[in-house]
Amino acid sequence: MKLSRISFLFLLLFLFVPSVSYAQSTADKAWKPFWTRFSAAVAKKNRVALKEMMKNPFLCGDGVCTPNEGIQDIDKLKKWQRIQKSVASGTKSEGKNNRSTKIFYLLFEFENGRWLWVQFLEDYG
Repeated sequence: MKLSRISFLFLLLFLFVPSVSYAQSTADKAWKPFWTRFSAAVAKKNRVALKEMMKNPFLCGDGVCTPNEGIQDIDKLKKWQRIQKSVASGTKSEGKNNRSTKIFYLLFEFENGRWLWVQFLEDYG
């Protein structure tokens, strides 16, 4: 009788653990394909692809802007080389559903089942 109770407790434990880690594993699984597409878009300065990967509203400077305005600012302020260098630095986790590049701080967020570029902190680096 005790063996069946212990087995039942283990069964509950194994059923519970995957549901707790689901959000994290979903974000982790989605990161590599996103980062591959994002890195390629930055390398080619593919504005159309980048706009699709940007959160709307995008955090620009001291306020918010549309993805289109964000790309226009990057063009106007000649930030492409800086963004490319930032992408080349790689990324680090900033919590469960957030990542950033190691330098110049491009910030990313996992929201509604997908990764989005949310901000470029121009004042750093």
